[in-house]
Formats: sequence, structure tokens, C-alpha cells
Amino acid sequence: MNKKGLTQLKKMYQEKFHNLCEKFLENHNSKAYLKKQTQLVDKLLVKIWKSLSISENISLVAVGGYGRKELFPYSDVDILIIFEKEISKNDQESISQFLTNCWDLGFKVGHSVRNIKESKYEFKKDITTATNLIESRFIIGSLSVFSKLEQAINNSLSIKTFYKRKLEEQSSRHRKFKDSAYQLEPNIKESPGGLRDLHMIRWISISQKKGKTFREMFENNLIDKLEFNKIQLHETKITKRRILLHILTKRVEDRLVFDVQNKLAEELGFKNTKEKKSSEIVMKSYYKSVNYIILFNEILIKRLDPNTYKKIKIRHKLPFYIYNNLIELEQIDILKIKPYFLDAFILFQQNNKAIGFGPNLLGVLDSLSEKITKDYRAQPQNQKKFLKIFKSKNKVSRSLRILNKCNILGKFIPAFGKIVAQMQHDLFHIYTVDEHTLNVIENIRRFTLEKWKHEFPECNEIFKKFKKPYLIYLGALFHDIAKGRGGDHSELGETIALKFGNDMSLDYEDINLVTWLVKSHLKMSTIAQKSDLADTLVINEFAKFVKTKNRLDALYLLTVADIRGTSPHVWNQWKASLLRSLYLETKNILNEKKLEIPDVINKRRKIANKILSKYSISPTSYKKLWANFGEDYFLRFDGKEIAWHTRVLLPHHLKNKPTIKVRHSIEGQGIEVLIYTRNVSGLFAKITNFFYGIKCEVVQATITTTENNYALDVYNIIDNPNESISYKHYFLHIETELTKYLKDKNTKLILSKYKKTSQATHHQIKSEVTYKKVKNDRYEIEVITASRPNLLGLIAKEINLLGMSIHNAKINTLGQRAEDFFIVSLKNKVGIEKQLNNLSMNIKAQINK
Repeated sequence: MNKKGLTQLKKMYQEKFHNLCEKFLENHNSKAYLKKQTQLVDKLLVKIWKSLSISENISLVAVGGYGRKELFPYSDVDILIIFEKEISKNDQESISQFLTNCWDLGFKVGHSVRNIKESKYEFKKDITTATNLIESRFIIGSLSVFSKLEQAINNSLSIKTFYKRKLEEQSSRHRKFKDSAYQLEPNIKESPGGLRDLHMIRWISISQKKGKTFREMFENNLIDKLEFNKIQLHETKITKRRILLHILTKRVEDRLVFDVQNKLAEELGFKNTKEKKSSEIVMKSYYKSVNYIILFNEILIKRLDPNTYKKIKIRHKLPFYIYNNLIELEQIDILKIKPYFLDAFILFQQNNKAIGFGPNLLGVLDSLSEKITKDYRAQPQNQKKFLKIFKSKNKVSRSLRILNKCNILGKFIPAFGKIVAQMQHDLFHIYTVDEHTLNVIENIRRFTLEKWKHEFPECNEIFKKFKKPYLIYLGALFHDIAKGRGGDHSELGETIALKFGNDMSLDYEDINLVTWLVKSHLKMSTIAQKSDLADTLVINEFAKFVKTKNRLDALYLLTVADIRGTSPHVWNQWKASLLRSLYLETKNILNEKKLEIPDVINKRRKIANKILSKYSISPTSYKKLWANFGEDYFLRFDGKEIAWHTRVLLPHHLKNKPTIKVRHSIEGQGIEVLIYTRNVSGLFAKITNFFYGIKCEVVQATITTTENNYALDVYNIIDNPNESISYKHYFLHIETELTKYLKDKNTKLILSKYKKTSQATHHQIKSEVTYKKVKNDRYEIEVITASRPNLLGLIAKEINLLGMSIHNAKINTLGQRAEDFFIVSLKNKVGIEKQLNNLSMNIKAQINK
């Protein structure tokens, strides 16, 4: 084929491809689109093949998605050129020209050129190649050679080996997505519950000659009519969305990224409602399909297991048995299960070897979920069994995941059903509400296990001593149950939890604890991450709020589990240390009488004195230093910190130059930087600018001014030093360079160019700047906005421009959302409200640029 002919062919293909896409956008008929797109490519490949002098003993074969006639708009065209033994040099050149012409036509061709023997070798060696080959489809050339290829594949195929390797491959793929289908930007093809999970079933079914399509599987009695109808519906829905993704982005795009979700919703006809955006509705629909595909995948893979196992009977009214560590019922006994289906979960928890349910049991549990009515929920024996699942010492989180997978959890607690597949638009939760909730319960469950004790030894000890741990699980189950309803989800959730407790006839005290946990579940994290924990007033107020150690223990466990369950990027040791500090300080207050300010200062001085005496440092040597510190200082730092500051500053405090000292944080992650230097305007902004310049994240700054007008500041930073540099040299580097930086009067604020992320744009997070009075002359400034480079420096600059002083700063980065808090005072006491309002507007103007 000459260049002109190829150009005409390309033009014709582009026109027909465009027409197919336009037609699909009109009718959304995914089955028709895939069929016609495949036929179009088939015809063009045949035309190019025929235009070249390729021997008749060579075959052109479609493999992979193209082989099963599922060619998506911008997908690769995977082909195999197969021959029996060898090919001539002329054929090699013709094949090379064929591939070049395909690329020139605009196809992204994935190709292999092999003989039968090589194909057989690759089939045995590589599971991906084996999978492609079992879906091979003849296009043109020698049918005889293609038949020999099929025979070679059949002879090489070991059903058990293929099954085992495909399961390993799926497990590996799922791990790449952290075994979760419910992340907010899922991969529609590769994520758990995506199209690849359906392909997986087909591949195993084909290997066992039980059907290439779901219709063939139905005809071969591998699946029943209900399963066939449901999987057809969900596969069509997911396929339609993948075709749209390709067309809307004009490329191979299999991720449902935020940029595309709104376009997808519009194309599918979803509209915004009063409570939900159209993108939330379309994603909820997607996750519902994913939920069934995950279940269907598990059922069919277990049903297609080619191995034989010994069956061990389980003592029960129904003939349950366990095989391959799965609890199961024979098909003939399935219809008897309705009164006993919650028993299956209790048996699962009681049997240490059981890791799940067999395919018959999973299938019937899913279908029986529709039978859970108000009357069923009201029956005392069912309520007792349901609560027994929470009270078990084993497999609580795993049982709840299966209950949710089979749609039972949302039917037994209808309010939970409303948050299944519900997205969260807050820039830090990366999971749907139900998935996050189950993650929180799993995190609580980890507190009970010795193998995870090293993560949170304190939580492990607290949980073991907690008298009714199932109440914490219930608190976790309901803590976000009112998300997506508008209003305060904590208060709305409290009402839902109260109704559940009354319906389930829980004790008054138990209901009280669960509802209090739901209403208060954000309180501890808010105080830990926003307030000055060295302030006794803060601790006293929190102790007054929790009232009892039992409540404090429960809230601490729930809070740690909750933050860890939002996203791997949100939790860190700094947050852990803040929560632990708040917990321990509050526990001390609850165990002792409330201390007044003079008592607190005296107690801290005594602790510092005791530590310093171990270094042979007498009180007379630091008497003048402490006098300069002032009373406010002793309210900001505890005894151990005061002792460290004293040891560092004693040899240097009379020298007229900055003193910088760096050490590891006593709580683990990050480092502390002590800065003692003459107080000047804009010092905070200058210091934060330095840390930004060396790529350190400031998480807290405690700012004090001594009686002799020196700044005595402590910065807690999360550090990312070069791995080739030791901490000893890194600390010295910070001390040396920061000293130089503070002496330099010509430093400038570093402000990088900022472009909103797609996530921040999609969620339309509005920047908020609020202020309130917290003490006689102190005001709290709260800034909530999308995270951006050197946000801290930008805010500090605006505070300084209005002549305000910063006394404390807490920097809380939650994924791509920043929540920064500053305690400030004003030099000018006239028109305070106007000054604070101006500050609010100025900060907003800067962060919205």
C-alpha cells in the first residue's frame, strides 16, 4: 500500500472512529460500540495485511481485550503474528512493513511475532502471555496454523497452575490499590471491583471450558439467572463509563479523576441536588456496581476452584461445614438458612481457622439481605445475634466487612445503608464514608492484637482494660453515619445512634457512652491539633468536658483510629504525640485535683530543678535566666522542656548573638529547634521562611518573649534530610545556617507560584479566615484553605504587616487541606475588631490569588 492509499485509509478510519464515538454519546450503547470498533479495526488490519505479500502459512491473531472484541476507543490493539516454524526474510520485511503501516494509521499496536514452539514456551513462562493467548481470535491468514496454536495452548494449560497464578496476580494487583476499591479517584479498569476483576472470572472460566462470556456461564449452570442479570447490569454500567472516560479525555484514561467526574456526570445526565453534587451521585452509582463486582468475583473464583478439600462438619442446627478454611453450606441446604444467617458470622468468629465463607453461603447472604425488614430487626433473637458479632473477641472488623459486602449491614442499620458508597469532599479523606468507617473499626481491632502492640502500646493497654470494648466499635460504626445529610453530622449521628441503642434495648449507660462518642468524636483531635496543650486552662476545660476516665479512654481510642483511617498521608507521629500528650495530661487532671496557675508553675519549676541538679547545675546559676523568662514562659513549657532550654541557654544567654539548638523530638518523629535571639519585627515570618527554604514542614511554633525582649521560640518540624547526611551533621547544618540567616537583614519571603490541584478545584474548598478572643489580650486566628507552598510564611507576613505579635502557631496539614491556627496579640488596643477584620480580609486576598 502506497503512502497515498495509507493516508486515505487513515482519513477514512478517523471519520468512522469519530462517527462511532458520536453515536455512542447519543445512545450510550456500550455493547454496540465495542463490537463496531472491533469490526472497524479488523477490516483495516485485513486490508493492510492483504496489501502486502505475506505468506499464506502465517496468521494474524487478535489477543487480549482486542481478542475478546472489547476494543475501547484509545486502547492498544494487541496482536500476535504466528507461524509454524520459520519465516522467510521477505515475510519478515512484509511483517515489519505491516506493523509500520498500522502505526502510521494511528493504532497503538502491541505485537508479538512468534512460531508455535515459542508461543508454547511463553505460555508456560509468563502468566500475562498465557492469559492473552487463551483469548486469541483469528483475523486472517492460515486457519491451520491458528488451530495448531489453539491445540498447543490446550495441551500446555494446567488448570490448577493457571488458577493459582491468576489468584496471585489478582492479589498483587489489588495490593497496588491498598486492597480498596473505595478510594475517591479509582482506576475503573485495575482497581478492586473494576473491569479486570470481571476479566479474571472469564479467564479462569475459559481455562476450565465453562464459558467465555457470562451468558455461556449461565447456560453451563455456572451462574444462576439472578447472578447473570445483576452482573450484566453492573458490567454494562462500568463499561459505559470506561468508554466515556476515553472519549472525554481523548486518550487512554482509566482513572476516575476529579477533573473528569463532573464531565462524566453531565454526560450521563446526573444533576446536582440540594445535598449532593452530580459527581457525587455518579460516583455513588459507580461504587454500588463495584461492591457487587467484588462480591461476584469472590463467589465465582471460589466456585471455580479446581482443587478438592476435606469437609469438616460444624455443630449447628444447619449442616454448616468448613473446607479450605471457608464456612459453607451445600446448595440443597441454602434455602433453610434465613432464620440463621447471622449465625454464620458467629460461627466464623468462633472458628479460629475460618478465613471467610464459601460461594454458596456468600451468594445466599447477598440475596437474603433484601429480606431484612423492620420486623426482622425488631426480633430480640436477631438483635442479640447482631450485637454478639460486636462483642466477639475475634474477627470483628472482618465480620463487619463481609456484612457490608453482602449488603446486610446497611439493611440491619438502614442509616448505614445511606453512607455506603458516599464520597467525602474534604481534601483529606481518600475513602468513601463506609470504607473509612470500616477502616476505623479495623484500626480499633488492631489495638487488641499483640502483633500490632508496637504501633500503639498505650492504646493496646487501654483497650485491654476497657470493660465493654464493643461500645467503642459501635461508636466507630456511628461516628460518621450522618455524613452527606447536611448540618452537623456529629449531632445528627448522635440522634441515629440513640435510636439504634433504644431499638436494640441497650443499657442506659451504654447508650449514653455511644451517643456521647458519636457527638464528641472530633473534639479531642480538634483540641490536640489546634490548642496550646501547655495551657492548663485548655487541659482543665477538656477534663471538664470528658468528666470520666472511661470516657477519656474511649474517645482517645476512637480518635486515634479515626485519624489513621482517613488517609495514609494524614497520620504521623507528630499527631500521635499531640493526642498522647492531651490524653496523659487530662488523665492526670481527672486523677488529681484541679491545679491553679501558681501551682502549675511551681510544679514545673520543681521538675526542672530536679533534672538540672543531675547535671550539677545549681539554682543560683540560672536564677537570673529564669527571672528573664517571665511567668508566661513557665505556662507554655513543661518541666523537662524548661530543663533543656536552661542547659542550652545558660552558657550563651549573655552573648549578643542568636543561639540555635536542634534535637530529636522526645515524642519520636521530627525535630525540635530552640531559637533564642533578639526580638525584632517579622521574626516569625523570617524563621518559617528559612525552614521552607530547606524543605522542612513546620507543625508547631511556640513563641515567647522574655523580659529582656529576647525571642525564646521552639519550632517543631517534620524533617526530610538527605539520606546521605547523618542527623548529627544535619542538626549542625540547621544551627549554622539559621544563625547566619537571622543575622542577614536582606532575606526575602519565598513565595512559589501556586496552582490549585485538581482535587482542590473539584471540591471547591472555600478559604476561611476566622478569629475569636481566647484570653484577655490574646486572639485565635484560624485559617482553613487548600494546602500550598509556604502558606505559613504568607500568613505570617500579613500578621506582621498589621503590627501584631504571634505567640503560638499550630500547622495542621490534612492531605491537601491546611488548617492553621495562630494565637496573636495586638500592640494597638484601639479598634481591635477592625484590625482583626482587616487581617482576615488581607489573608483571604492573598490565599485566593
